Amino acid sequence: MKSSTLLLLVLGCVLPAAEIVALHCNPSGNENVTANGRPAYAGQFPHHALLVVRFGEDETRHCSGALVDERHVVTVAQCVVGSSSVEVHLGSNCLLADESDKFRYVFTAVEFTVRDGYDAETFVNDVAVVRFTDEAVRLPPWVKPVRLPEADEDQYVGQEVLTSGYGLMDYGTDGAADGLQYMRLVVLELEACQAEFDFVMPGTGRFCAQEADHERNCVSDVGSPLVRKEGRLQEYVLLGLASFGQTFACSQGNPGALQEMREHATWVREVLSMEGQ
Repeated sequence: MKSSTLLLLVLGCVLPAAEIVALHCNPSGNENVTANGRPAYAGQFPHHALLVVRFGEDETRHCSGALVDERHVVTVAQCVVGSSSVEVHLGSNCLLADESDKFRYVFTAVEFTVRDGYDAETFVNDVAVVRFTDEAVRLPPWVKPVRLPEADEDQYVGQEVLTSGYGLMDYGTDGAADGLQYMRLVVLELEACQAEFDFVMPGTGRFCAQEADHERNCVSDVGSPLVRKEGRLQEYVLLGLASFGQTFACSQGNPGALQEMREHATWVREVLSMEGQ
């Protein structure tokens, strides 16, 4: 377990749902987009979290994650291990904070918990839970948690799923999109994933996804959620978190590898329940 205790900061204001409109993230109107990405409309991915992670005064990483309840975001361990502070940004589709952005809520994390057995070389158990407040926060209507899957849910091999992100290659903002993007991907068979990453073994909580026509995926960040809508209410369920392979997915259209949330959801729930006591 790795944790750090920090002060809580909340910015933003509550707006009525009627005021949720498209937001231009570049004042010039000439917004940067990622290769093959589509701009997300306001509230399309209400669970998407942007993490600004600092390592002392010399290094800042930008990653993504998914809101799982009113106090916690789940992301990948590689994003936060060794950090000195973590900011959690919710509600806004814009990458960079701006005083005119009334949709953005910013929290300074209180603690994060990394899954036991995390391996930075093979990305086994590359999962972390970030607690951004001690008390449950009343979030605005355009910010909603994603549902965690059950351990026995289907993996959706061969089916279409969605990823969202800014195209943050190597944790940086250079060349990234100004606003949140999304892309449709297909979940691959394990054998196809192993052909790309021979260390991805069965039962280790990892899988791969790729654009159906092998187009470049420059949308996914480290920690980007992979989701699918389900049920009568068409609620998002969290299938995975982008973990490794993003650079080649962007440059060559190769598969990207993700942490499989079916394998990690029980652990995430245990962390949430312990911190709720």
